[in-house]
Formats: sequence, C-alpha cells, structure tokens
Amino acid sequence: MLVDTHCHIQTQRFDADRGEVIERAAKAGVDMLVCVGFDETTNNAAQAIANAAQPGTTILTTAGIHPHDASDCTPALLTQIEAWAQTGQIAAIGECGLDFFRNLSPPERQRDVFVDQIELAKSVSLPLVVHDRDAHESVLELLRAHAGRQGVMHCFAGDWEFARSCLDLGFYISIAGPVTFQNAAAGLRETATNVPLDRLVVETDCPYLTPHPFRGQRNEPAMVRLVVEEIARLRGQDFAEIAAATSVNARALFGVRETLPS
Repeated sequence: MLVDTHCHIQTQRFDADRGEVIERAAKAGVDMLVCVGFDETTNNAAQAIANAAQPGTTILTTAGIHPHDASDCTPALLTQIEAWAQTGQIAAIGECGLDFFRNLSPPERQRDVFVDQIELAKSVSLPLVVHDRDAHESVLELLRAHAGRQGVMHCFAGDWEFARSCLDLGFYISIAGPVTFQNAAAGLRETATNVPLDRLVVETDCPYLTPHPFRGQRNEPAMVRLVVEEIARLRGQDFAEIAAATSVNARALFGVRETLPS
C-alpha cells in the first residue's frame, strides 16, 4: 500500500469531485492520505474532511501557517492549532517554514511565525511539516537553534548536501512529482537515490506538481504511484520495496500504528 504524506484535497479545486478523488486513491493502492492545512481556512476544511471520512482510506490532518500567510498569523490561530493538537485531532504542525522565492510575507515575519510553530510542535510533541523554498540555510539555522522536534522536509527541492543536513537533524525527506520531470534537478535525483530507505517518504502536494506524464493537469493522491515508480527506477529497486518502506516510514512519522492481521 501507499501513503500520500502531503495533499491539499480540502481546497476548492476538489470541491466538485472530492469523493471520487478519494475513491481513485484507494483503487490505486493509496490507503492513507495526510491532508495538510496551511492557513485558517484550509486548517478548518481539513478537519471537516477527516470528520466526514468514510471507511477504507485513513485521512490524517495537519494544521499550520504557511510562510506566504505569516503576515496573517494571530495568537488565536496558534491557539486553535494547539487545541487540535492537544485533543489528538492533528498528526503534525504545519505546513510551516520559509519561502524566500515569493516573499509574500516579509522574511522576518516568516521567521517569527516559523519559530512559533517549531516551539508549538515541541510543546505538543508532534512532528513538523516544513516548507522550504530558496531558504535552505535559514531553515537549517532556525531548526538547529530551536532543536527538539523532528518531522519532514516536504516536497524536498534541495541538493544531497542539504538533504544530509536535514537527515542529521532527524528529519524525513519527502519526494514529490518534480523527481519525475524530464528536467528534474540533478541534486533532487541524487537525493532520491541516496536517502536511506528508512528516512524516505513520498507525496503529491496536490493539486500542484503533477508528475510526468500528466504534468499540467490537476494532481491528486492516486498519482503518488508515479513518484514511487520513478524513485524505484532511480534506485534500481522494486516498486513494492519502495512502496512498503515509504508507507512504514509515513506511519512512523505521523505516529500511526500498523494494523496487524488477526
């Protein structure tokens, strides 16, 4: 079975066919989805989807404030995230981090809100879901300065040297659709090849970053299979081996116990 460790099926792009999307994921062998919140609206919507989930596919949720939305972060938002954490309604804090590519919030505000969420994750003993774009050194600086919680580097886009630094901090590396692109960065391919198998997870980040050969279309959790297929090709390993390992890792990351046959 497969796990999509980072999807946004709570967003409006799935309003017309969300049920069918979840069914297609199950038919593709994806038995667990992690629905990731990134602002007040998507945090609440993720909770609603999880509460309405039908048997067959496990839907976990996270809640956080994306760096794009750092300027809109309030103490009340952080308090709500903390409340969900304390009642076991979320499996991680985030998506949070730094994005110096777009800088939709001022960099210093991004840093402050990221630190708030690192500290929150420490206080509630949950992993972090970290967004990093064009901010490798600053992300590492803050994670080192506020050490204490591990998590996952979502949609990893750095090189192998950066990956090793993240691994040294105890983080998992999550590989998404860009590894399948014909122009995929050499550093990303090197990372997907070299990450220890017990520290590797996969994701779609849907509706974004649709894998080849469907690039340009809306992404969805069923397509995480394509990511696993490409990683298996790069590593010279069987699909089943990568699928099994990344699923075990995802459950360990988010604190989900395996259900053993009776």
